[in-house]
Amino acid sequence: MRVPAITAALPSGAARKPILLMTLGAFALGTDAFVISGVLPSVGQSLGVSLETAGLLITVFAGVYALCAPFLAVATGSLDRDRVLKIALGGFVAANVLAAVAPDYTVLMVARVLAALSAALFMPAASASAAAVAVPEERGRALTTVLGGLTLASALGVPIGTVVGHAANWRATFVLVAVLSLIALVGLSRALPPTPTTHIPSLRDRARAATLPGIPTILLGSMLTYCSMFTLYAYIPWFAEHTAGIGEGGVTWVYLLYGLCGVLSNMAAGWLIDTYPPRRVAILASVLMAVVLGLLALFAWAGPSGTVVSGVLLYVLIALWGLIGWVINPAQQKRLITTAGPRGPVALSLNGSAVYAGQAVGGLAGGIALSHGATWLMGVAVALQLLAILVICLSARTRTATTPAAGPTASAPAASGEEAKR
Repeated sequence: MRVPAITAALPSGAARKPILLMTLGAFALGTDAFVISGVLPSVGQSLGVSLETAGLLITVFAGVYALCAPFLAVATGSLDRDRVLKIALGGFVAANVLAAVAPDYTVLMVARVLAALSAALFMPAASASAAAVAVPEERGRALTTVLGGLTLASALGVPIGTVVGHAANWRATFVLVAVLSLIALVGLSRALPPTPTTHIPSLRDRARAATLPGIPTILLGSMLTYCSMFTLYAYIPWFAEHTAGIGEGGVTWVYLLYGLCGVLSNMAAGWLIDTYPPRRVAILASVLMAVVLGLLALFAWAGPSGTVVSGVLLYVLIALWGLIGWVINPAQQKRLITTAGPRGPVALSLNGSAVYAGQAVGGLAGGIALSHGATWLMGVAVALQLLAILVICLSARTRTATTPAAGPTASAPAASGEEAKR
């Protein structure tokens, strides 16, 4: 009974194979974006740099993605989407091969920049291609499948990549990502038909959407939320070792637990934002996340390192963090759709840049706080989350004051199905 159910959730006919290959590409991209945090201590030791300096590899990747994604989308707007996908995957393979053989930190940083540029090209093109090759009634299914690759990357790709990195070395992790990307590239070269470009919003369109009433504060709230999350996420191995005595073997389970709880949270988020006002969901989830981060700060301050009790407590708190944290972004996305109205798709494309900008700043903030200890690290995360709550509450008030009659437009469901997942 399960196999037919899984099959029914996938696009049918000739679209299935290319969409599954794009899903594999998204899985490789998501794994590469996040797995480096799991092997960050090994990278620093191998290349002779501090953990804080190694953490800049995360910051630069996310920062380049956030800044360059809108410009790359406009610059490649005249190219067919299948060609853009091949260019992006080719660059991604090259970036990960270069990372695997990098003789020093500088070369590895160059590889991360190339990987970020390739990732910024791939995801919008994959979303557009999935919608183009699927029949109209299965476009939502196609988009969900492709973006499911990112979700699976967090739940399974990062733990698997971390295991590979610890079993062999961190270079093997990049080899794994390069192989997965190469399989997707070769497969799409054969299976994906020519896919003409669709309308790409100009930089002026994006700027106009970013200045709509209520939109700037919603985007800022999303950015600050990810600032808070990545202050800790970028340095989970260090935090787990210094607070609970969990070493390389155990930290893989930390990532797996966080990822699986995140998947469950993401599934529940859809029901929550369809049942309750998304601004209430965003505020409540943000407050609960501040509470969990506060408990993690208290744990870092008072937790008895290296005991069974400390290990269990850390796993429980990480699970709560994963269950709560992944609710916020879907709620913020629906708020963007509701507030921006016809310009919702463009506003949602800006949300991706806001999220990656938050990851970049959060990784940088965590690296700075790291030298002061685990309590300081969590203190910064809590402070950023409290600021996120303030901004999200202000954005809710701004929406009520400026667009009291705003509601989902006729185009909102379609926009949510396509752009919210880019």
